Amino acid sequence: MKRSSFLLLLLAIPAVSGSFSLFSDTLDLDVGTYRYIKFRITPDQMENAEITVDLPAEPLAGEIEFILISEMDYRRGWEGRGNIDTLAVVYAEGGRFAIRVPDFGDYVLIMSNRGNYNPVLAVADISVSFAGSGVAYDSLPFAMTLLMSLLAIGVVVAAVLITLKLLYSGRG
Repeated sequence: MKRSSFLLLLLAIPAVSGSFSLFSDTLDLDVGTYRYIKFRITPDQMENAEITVDLPAEPLAGEIEFILISEMDYRRGWEGRGNIDTLAVVYAEGGRFAIRVPDFGDYVLIMSNRGNYNPVLAVADISVSFAGSGVAYDSLPFAMTLLMSLLAIGVVVAAVLITLKLLYSGRG
């Protein structure tokens, strides 16, 4: 019994992971238009981070272009101030696929309908998944609790010592 529960625990540890939804709605793109989603990957979420896109299984009226770029490159391109470093590009007509996110930071996922002659309408479910819990350990609450406890203990000890001093000095 102990051995099987230990093995189950060992198998469950790598399975701990997190995710968050980016988009879960109808994706309606006219010809030559795009939509974008800004999101952030924290350092605690960067391990094996990937964007998972789930489109209908049947082929769409045209390919949707999914482009992953950093937010700085998006701003630079929008303002026309320089080259854009594209991190990933996927052309999809339907199905499920993943786009790897290279590191932590601020990103923009662009969904484009350029190059098609028809509008595209699809129900899309887009999420980010990563290994680990994605929750950063914050030592500040523990440090504040420890500090307040030591301060309270110091006040109590000082009050007891002052009381004892007053009691013994009054008898003599």
